[in-house]
Amino acid sequence: MEKIGSFIKEKREARDLSLREASKLSGVSHTHIRDIEDGRSIPSFAMVMRFLKAYTVDMEDFLRETGYLPVNAELEHMEDIKSIPVISWTQAGNWQEVCNASQEDDYEEYVKTDTKGVFALRVRGDSMEPEFHDGDIIVINPYPKQEHNDYVVVCNEDGEATFKQLKKYGKVRVLHPLNPKYDDIELSREIEYRIIGVVLEKKKRYR
Repeated sequence: MEKIGSFIKEKREARDLSLREASKLSGVSHTHIRDIEDGRSIPSFAMVMRFLKAYTVDMEDFLRETGYLPVNAELEHMEDIKSIPVISWTQAGNWQEVCNASQEDDYEEYVKTDTKGVFALRVRGDSMEPEFHDGDIIVINPYPKQEHNDYVVVCNEDGEATFKQLKKYGKVRVLHPLNPKYDDIELSREIEYRIIGVVLEKKKRYR
């Protein structure tokens, strides 16, 4: 079960989270997280689901990289699975227009999720690599309060959007690309913007 702990640690560090920050996001004590990462404790399936949601990791990635499927992983979450529309795509790393489909007939693609996501966007570009790649689908919830290190989609006054990691340094807010080739974007009061939503889940596209 060391693969599980290594996987969870790798994803936590990819989000630049301390153990205590990870504890706040997942609802698992920081000491328990440390024991899991060190291979001294085996998480339940429900706890694995908490980590995947907290770190915006797709279940397929977890299963592929760890080869782990708990016995009790039967369809206990199936009743919570729903379909949400992929309403548009956003260019990661560059300001691009987000097309907000307003009627159900406008939706050409749907994805399934067991999160509280409302809609999804398809990522394009490389500014959020290595965590998010071109073609990945991100599931968005427009309602929760944004926290430090959340992945967010932000829209400016012209309706252009970008997908980045939100960093909070006191009153200063910065949009941080994971790819070091790109520069941070500081959100100033002179520039009107609104956070469209928080990324809850990532889904990869293989074909």
